[in-house]
Amino acid sequence: MNIAQVVPTRFAQACEQKLLSSLGKGISKHSERARNIAAGSERMSSDLLHSDDTINSYANCLTQYACWMKENHPDCHRLQIAKKRHYDHEFIQHLISTHVYAPTTIKQYAAALAFVHGCTMNQVHNARPTVRAEDATRSRSYTEEKFSRQLQYRLKYGPACVAAIMQICRATGLRRDEAEQVCPSNFHFTGTHYVCHLSGNPDHLKFPGEKTVWTKGGRMRTIEILPKYNDVVYRILSFCDPNEKICPKIPDRIDVHGIRSMYACELYLAFARPIDMIKPSDRTMEHDKSRPTRYRDRQGYVWDRAALLRVSSSLGHNRSEVVVRHYLWRLRQEKSKIS
Repeated sequence: MNIAQVVPTRFAQACEQKLLSSLGKGISKHSERARNIAAGSERMSSDLLHSDDTINSYANCLTQYACWMKENHPDCHRLQIAKKRHYDHEFIQHLISTHVYAPTTIKQYAAALAFVHGCTMNQVHNARPTVRAEDATRSRSYTEEKFSRQLQYRLKYGPACVAAIMQICRATGLRRDEAEQVCPSNFHFTGTHYVCHLSGNPDHLKFPGEKTVWTKGGRMRTIEILPKYNDVVYRILSFCDPNEKICPKIPDRIDVHGIRSMYACELYLAFARPIDMIKPSDRTMEHDKSRPTRYRDRQGYVWDRAALLRVSSSLGHNRSEVVVRHYLWRLRQEKSKIS
Protein backbone atom coordinates (compact mmCIF):
# COMPACT_ATOMS: atom_id res chain seq x y z
CA MET A 1 0.00 0.00 0.00
CA ASN A 2 1.67 3.22 -1.14
CA ILE A 3 -1.04 5.86 -1.48
CA ALA A 4 1.08 8.55 0.17
CA GLN A 5 4.08 7.70 -2.01
CA VAL A 6 2.09 8.07 -5.22
CA VAL A 7 0.30 11.22 -4.00
CA PRO A 8 2.55 13.02 -1.47
CA THR A 9 -0.14 14.95 0.39
CA ARG A 10 -1.50 14.95 3.93
CA PHE A 11 -4.88 13.89 2.61
CA ALA A 12 -3.31 10.83 0.96
CA GLN A 13 -1.59 10.03 4.24
CA ALA A 14 -4.94 10.21 6.02
CA CYS A 15 -6.46 7.76 3.53
CA GLU A 16 -3.55 5.36 3.90
CA GLN A 17 -3.59 5.52 7.70
CA LYS A 18 -7.33 4.78 7.70
CA LEU A 19 -6.78 1.62 5.67
CA LEU A 20 -3.75 0.51 7.70
CA SER A 21 -5.68 0.91 10.95
CA SER A 22 -8.55 -1.20 9.60
CA LEU A 23 -6.77 -4.40 8.56
CA GLY A 24 -8.71 -7.44 9.74
CA LYS A 25 -7.26 -10.47 7.98
CA GLY A 26 -8.12 -13.62 9.91
CA ILE A 27 -10.84 -11.86 11.93
CA SER A 28 -14.40 -13.08 11.45
CA LYS A 29 -16.21 -10.62 9.21
CA HIS A 30 -19.57 -12.06 10.22
CA SER A 31 -18.95 -11.64 13.97
CA GLU A 32 -17.61 -8.11 13.65
CA ARG A 33 -20.48 -7.10 11.38
CA ALA A 34 -23.06 -8.51 13.80
CA ARG A 35 -21.39 -6.66 16.68
CA ASN A 36 -21.46 -3.34 14.80
CA ILE A 37 -25.09 -3.76 13.77
CA ALA A 38 -26.05 -4.53 17.36
CA ALA A 39 -24.25 -1.31 18.38
CA GLY A 40 -26.42 0.66 15.94
CA SER A 41 -24.06 1.06 12.97
CA GLU A 42 -25.75 2.31 9.79
CA ARG A 43 -23.08 0.80 7.56
CA MET A 44 -24.08 -2.85 8.11
CA SER A 45 -20.36 -3.67 7.87
CA SER A 46 -17.53 -5.04 9.98
CA ASP A 47 -15.59 -1.81 9.24
CA LEU A 48 -12.50 -3.95 8.69
CA LEU A 49 -10.63 -5.08 5.58
CA HIS A 50 -10.53 -8.87 5.53
CA SER A 51 -8.97 -9.79 2.18
CA ASP A 52 -5.99 -8.77 0.10
CA ASP A 53 -8.24 -8.17 -2.91
CA THR A 54 -10.35 -5.64 -1.00
CA ILE A 55 -7.29 -3.94 0.49
CA ASN A 56 -5.66 -3.55 -2.94
CA SER A 57 -8.90 -2.45 -4.58
CA TYR A 58 -9.61 0.22 -1.96
CA ALA A 59 -5.98 1.41 -2.06
CA ASN A 60 -6.21 1.92 -5.83
CA CYS A 61 -9.53 3.77 -5.54
CA LEU A 62 -8.25 6.03 -2.75
CA THR A 63 -5.07 6.79 -4.67
CA GLN A 64 -7.25 8.21 -7.45
CA TYR A 65 -9.39 10.03 -4.87
CA ALA A 66 -6.31 11.60 -3.26
CA CYS A 67 -4.95 12.63 -6.67
CA TRP A 68 -8.28 14.29 -7.55
CA MET A 69 -8.34 16.05 -4.17
CA LYS A 70 -4.81 17.34 -4.76
CA GLU A 71 -5.89 18.87 -8.05
CA ASN A 72 -9.28 20.22 -7.00
CA HIS A 73 -9.14 20.83 -3.24
CA PRO A 74 -5.46 21.05 -2.23
CA ASP A 75 -6.31 22.92 0.96
CA CYS A 76 -8.23 19.95 2.42
CA HIS A 77 -6.07 17.61 4.49
CA ARG A 78 -8.58 15.67 6.62
CA LEU A 79 -11.15 13.03 5.80
CA GLN A 80 -13.71 14.61 8.14
CA ILE A 81 -13.49 17.95 6.36
CA ALA A 82 -13.76 16.33 2.92
CA LYS A 83 -16.93 14.55 4.02
CA LYS A 84 -18.39 17.68 5.61
CA ARG A 85 -17.85 19.62 2.37
CA HIS A 86 -19.26 16.73 0.27
CA TYR A 87 -16.08 16.28 -1.73
CA ASP A 88 -16.75 12.53 -1.75
CA HIS A 89 -20.04 13.14 -3.60
CA GLU A 90 -18.30 15.55 -5.96
CA PHE A 91 -15.61 12.98 -6.80
CA ILE A 92 -18.13 10.22 -7.59
CA GLN A 93 -20.14 12.67 -9.70
CA HIS A 94 -16.92 13.46 -11.57
CA LEU A 95 -16.46 9.74 -12.35
CA ILE A 96 -20.06 9.45 -13.54
CA SER A 97 -19.76 12.57 -15.73
CA THR A 98 -16.74 11.22 -17.61
CA HIS A 99 -18.92 8.41 -19.05
CA VAL A 100 -15.82 6.20 -18.94
CA TYR A 101 -16.43 4.08 -15.84
CA ALA A 102 -18.80 1.10 -15.69
CA PRO A 103 -21.50 1.07 -12.97
CA THR A 104 -19.63 -1.69 -11.11
CA THR A 105 -16.44 0.41 -11.08
CA ILE A 106 -18.31 3.46 -9.78
CA LYS A 107 -19.86 1.29 -7.09
CA GLN A 108 -16.38 0.09 -6.12
CA TYR A 109 -15.14 3.68 -5.76
CA ALA A 110 -18.23 4.58 -3.71
CA ALA A 111 -17.60 1.61 -1.41
CA ALA A 112 -13.98 2.68 -0.85
CA LEU A 113 -15.01 6.27 -0.05
CA ALA A 114 -17.81 5.11 2.22
CA PHE A 115 -15.29 2.98 4.11
CA VAL A 116 -12.77 5.75 4.82
CA HIS A 117 -15.50 8.30 5.59
CA GLY A 118 -17.42 5.91 7.86
CA CYS A 119 -20.76 6.24 6.07
CA THR A 120 -22.97 4.30 3.65
CA MET A 121 -22.50 4.32 -0.11
CA ASN A 122 -25.82 6.16 -0.53
CA GLN A 123 -24.51 8.87 1.81
CA VAL A 124 -21.58 9.27 -0.55
CA HIS A 125 -23.76 9.39 -3.68
CA ASN A 126 -27.34 8.12 -3.91
CA ALA A 127 -27.83 8.49 -7.67
CA ARG A 128 -25.18 6.14 -9.01
CA PRO A 129 -25.76 4.16 -12.23
CA THR A 130 -27.57 0.90 -11.58
CA VAL A 131 -25.43 -2.22 -11.45
CA ARG A 132 -27.20 -4.93 -13.45
CA ALA A 133 -26.33 -8.61 -13.20
CA GLU A 134 -26.70 -9.07 -16.95
CA ASP A 135 -23.97 -6.47 -17.57
CA ALA A 136 -21.32 -8.32 -15.56
CA THR A 137 -18.46 -9.77 -17.59
CA ARG A 138 -16.24 -11.64 -15.11
CA SER A 139 -15.65 -15.26 -16.24
CA ARG A 140 -18.60 -15.11 -18.66
CA SER A 141 -16.47 -16.57 -21.45
CA TYR A 142 -15.30 -19.52 -19.33
CA THR A 143 -17.41 -22.44 -20.51
CA GLU A 144 -17.68 -26.11 -19.59
CA GLU A 145 -15.95 -26.88 -22.88
CA LYS A 146 -12.99 -24.64 -22.05
CA PHE A 147 -12.71 -26.22 -18.59
CA SER A 148 -12.70 -29.71 -20.16
CA ARG A 149 -10.02 -28.74 -22.70
CA GLN A 150 -7.78 -27.26 -20.00
CA LEU A 151 -8.29 -30.29 -17.75
CA GLN A 152 -7.49 -32.78 -20.51
CA TYR A 153 -4.35 -30.81 -21.38
CA ARG A 154 -3.16 -30.84 -17.76
CA LEU A 155 -3.98 -34.54 -17.36
CA LYS A 156 -1.87 -35.31 -20.43
CA TYR A 157 1.01 -32.85 -20.09
CA GLY A 158 0.93 -31.86 -16.41
CA PRO A 159 1.69 -30.66 -13.89
CA ALA A 160 -0.50 -33.31 -12.27
CA CYS A 161 -1.17 -31.08 -9.25
CA VAL A 162 -2.86 -28.47 -11.51
CA ALA A 163 -5.17 -31.12 -12.98
CA ALA A 164 -5.89 -32.30 -9.44
CA ILE A 165 -6.79 -28.85 -8.08
CA MET A 166 -8.97 -28.11 -11.12
CA GLN A 167 -11.04 -31.19 -10.27
CA ILE A 168 -11.08 -30.30 -6.57
CA CYS A 169 -12.31 -26.78 -7.42
CA ARG A 170 -14.99 -28.27 -9.68
CA ALA A 171 -16.20 -30.37 -6.76
CA THR A 172 -15.89 -27.70 -4.03
CA GLY A 173 -16.12 -24.21 -5.54
CA LEU A 174 -13.08 -23.02 -3.58
CA ARG A 175 -11.69 -19.51 -4.04
CA ARG A 176 -8.24 -19.32 -5.63
CA ASP A 177 -6.49 -18.38 -2.37
CA GLU A 178 -8.28 -21.19 -0.52
CA ALA A 179 -7.52 -23.72 -3.26
CA GLU A 180 -3.80 -22.91 -3.01
CA GLN A 181 -3.89 -23.76 0.72
CA VAL A 182 -6.21 -26.76 0.88
CA CYS A 183 -4.84 -30.18 1.94
CA PRO A 184 -6.31 -33.70 2.18
CA SER A 185 -6.73 -33.18 5.95
CA ASN A 186 -9.45 -30.60 5.16
CA PHE A 187 -11.68 -33.31 3.63
CA HIS A 188 -13.92 -35.72 5.50
CA PHE A 189 -16.03 -38.62 4.23
CA THR A 190 -19.45 -38.72 5.91
CA GLY A 191 -20.30 -42.22 4.77
CA THR A 192 -22.22 -41.06 1.70
CA HIS A 193 -20.21 -38.10 0.41
CA TYR A 194 -17.24 -35.86 1.11
CA VAL A 195 -17.28 -32.44 2.75
CA CYS A 196 -14.45 -29.91 2.84
CA HIS A 197 -13.96 -27.93 6.04
CA LEU A 198 -12.18 -24.56 6.05
CA SER A 199 -11.42 -23.28 9.53
CA GLY A 200 -10.69 -19.68 8.53
CA ASN A 201 -8.18 -19.44 11.38
CA PRO A 202 -6.44 -21.82 13.83
CA ASP A 203 -9.23 -21.46 16.44
CA HIS A 204 -11.94 -23.24 14.43
CA LEU A 205 -10.32 -26.54 13.46
CA LYS A 206 -12.91 -29.33 13.25
CA PHE A 207 -11.31 -32.61 12.14
CA PRO A 208 -8.32 -34.38 13.78
CA GLY A 209 -5.08 -33.27 12.14
CA GLU A 210 -6.86 -30.66 10.01
CA LYS A 211 -4.69 -27.99 8.40
CA THR A 212 -5.65 -24.32 8.82
CA VAL A 213 -6.96 -22.68 5.65
CA TRP A 214 -7.24 -18.89 5.87
CA THR A 215 -10.50 -17.72 4.32
CA LYS A 216 -12.00 -14.41 3.28
CA GLY A 217 -13.07 -12.66 6.47
CA GLY A 218 -11.71 -15.53 8.59
CA ARG A 219 -15.08 -17.22 8.20
CA MET A 220 -15.32 -20.92 8.95
CA ARG A 221 -17.42 -23.04 6.58
CA THR A 222 -18.16 -26.62 5.60
CA ILE A 223 -18.45 -27.13 1.84
CA GLU A 224 -20.90 -29.68 0.49
CA ILE A 225 -19.58 -31.99 -2.24
CA LEU A 226 -21.97 -33.95 -4.43
CA PRO A 227 -21.64 -37.77 -4.21
CA LYS A 228 -20.86 -37.95 -7.95
CA TYR A 229 -17.37 -36.64 -7.10
CA ASN A 230 -16.59 -39.30 -4.45
CA ASP A 231 -14.25 -41.34 -6.67
CA VAL A 232 -12.42 -38.30 -8.06
CA VAL A 233 -11.88 -36.75 -4.63
CA TYR A 234 -10.77 -40.06 -3.11
CA ARG A 235 -8.25 -40.65 -5.90
CA ILE A 236 -6.73 -37.17 -5.59
CA LEU A 237 -6.53 -37.25 -1.79
CA SER A 238 -4.85 -40.66 -1.81
CA PHE A 239 -1.89 -39.28 -3.78
CA CYS A 240 -1.08 -36.50 -1.28
CA ASP A 241 0.14 -36.48 2.29
CA PRO A 242 -2.58 -35.32 4.75
CA ASN A 243 -0.96 -31.91 5.34
CA GLU A 244 0.51 -31.45 1.88
CA LYS A 245 -1.00 -28.66 -0.23
CA ILE A 246 -2.65 -30.21 -3.27
CA CYS A 247 -1.47 -27.36 -5.52
CA PRO A 248 0.33 -24.42 -3.86
CA LYS A 249 0.26 -22.29 -7.04
CA ILE A 250 -2.56 -22.26 -9.61
CA PRO A 251 -1.69 -20.82 -13.06
CA ASP A 252 -3.44 -17.53 -13.81
CA ARG A 253 -5.01 -18.92 -16.97
CA ILE A 254 -7.10 -21.30 -14.86
CA ASP A 255 -10.30 -19.30 -14.22
CA VAL A 256 -11.07 -20.35 -10.66
CA HIS A 257 -14.02 -17.95 -10.39
CA GLY A 258 -15.50 -19.50 -13.54
CA ILE A 259 -15.14 -22.95 -11.97
CA ARG A 260 -16.86 -21.64 -8.81
CA SER A 261 -19.78 -20.64 -11.01
CA MET A 262 -19.99 -24.16 -12.45
CA TYR A 263 -19.98 -25.60 -8.93
CA ALA A 264 -22.68 -23.19 -7.77
CA CYS A 265 -24.97 -23.98 -10.71
CA GLU A 266 -24.59 -27.72 -10.24
CA LEU A 267 -25.20 -27.51 -6.50
CA TYR A 268 -28.28 -25.31 -6.96
CA LEU A 269 -29.80 -27.73 -9.48
CA ALA A 270 -29.19 -30.58 -7.03
CA PHE A 271 -30.94 -28.82 -4.14
CA ALA A 272 -33.62 -26.64 -5.74
CA ARG A 273 -37.27 -27.64 -5.89
CA PRO A 274 -39.52 -26.85 -8.85
CA ILE A 275 -40.89 -23.36 -8.22
CA ASP A 276 -44.50 -24.52 -8.58
CA MET A 277 -43.91 -26.85 -5.60
CA ILE A 278 -43.10 -23.82 -3.39
CA LYS A 279 -46.18 -22.07 -2.07
CA PRO A 280 -46.24 -18.28 -2.47
CA SER A 281 -46.85 -18.09 1.29
CA ASP A 282 -43.76 -20.16 2.20
CA ARG A 283 -41.11 -18.29 4.15
CA THR A 284 -37.37 -18.86 4.73
CA MET A 285 -35.14 -17.22 7.33
CA GLU A 286 -32.24 -15.21 5.93
CA HIS A 287 -30.10 -13.03 8.21
CA ASP A 288 -32.65 -13.41 11.03
CA LYS A 289 -35.48 -12.14 8.83
CA SER A 290 -38.41 -14.10 7.43
CA ARG A 291 -38.39 -13.76 3.64
CA PRO A 292 -40.43 -15.35 0.81
CA THR A 293 -38.98 -18.72 -0.15
CA ARG A 294 -39.72 -17.79 -3.75
CA TYR A 295 -36.83 -15.40 -4.48
CA ARG A 296 -37.56 -13.12 -7.44
CA ASP A 297 -34.46 -11.41 -8.86
CA ARG A 298 -34.30 -8.04 -10.61
CA GLN A 299 -34.81 -9.66 -14.00
CA GLY A 300 -38.01 -11.29 -12.83
CA TYR A 301 -36.69 -14.86 -12.63
CA VAL A 302 -37.80 -16.90 -9.61
CA TRP A 303 -35.48 -19.09 -7.52
CA ASP A 304 -35.70 -21.37 -4.50
CA ARG A 305 -34.29 -19.24 -1.66
CA ALA A 306 -33.63 -22.26 0.58
CA ALA A 307 -31.44 -23.81 -2.14
CA LEU A 308 -29.73 -20.46 -2.77
CA LEU A 309 -28.76 -20.15 0.88
CA ARG A 310 -27.41 -23.69 0.93
CA VAL A 311 -25.23 -22.94 -2.11
CA SER A 312 -24.24 -19.57 -0.64
CA SER A 313 -23.10 -21.21 2.58
CA SER A 314 -20.76 -23.53 0.68
CA LEU A 315 -19.39 -20.62 -1.38
CA GLY A 316 -18.73 -18.54 1.73
CA HIS A 317 -21.14 -15.68 1.08
CA ASN A 318 -24.37 -16.46 2.98
CA ARG A 319 -26.44 -14.11 0.81
CA SER A 320 -28.91 -15.35 -1.78
CA GLU A 321 -28.60 -12.17 -3.87
CA VAL A 322 -24.85 -12.63 -4.34
CA VAL A 323 -25.29 -16.21 -5.57
CA VAL A 324 -27.89 -15.24 -8.17
CA ARG A 325 -26.02 -12.17 -9.39
CA HIS A 326 -22.46 -13.49 -9.57
CA TYR A 327 -22.61 -17.29 -9.80
CA LEU A 328 -25.85 -18.54 -11.39
CA TRP A 329 -25.52 -16.52 -14.58
CA ARG A 330 -25.31 -19.75 -16.61
CA LEU A 331 -28.73 -20.80 -15.34
CA ARG A 332 -30.05 -17.26 -15.86
CA GLN A 333 -28.97 -17.44 -19.50
CA GLU A 334 -30.88 -20.73 -19.87
CA LYS A 335 -33.97 -19.14 -18.30
CA SER A 336 -33.76 -16.24 -20.75
CA LYS A 337 -33.63 -18.67 -23.71
CA ILE A 338 -36.72 -20.50 -22.45
CA SER A 339 -38.67 -17.28 -21.88
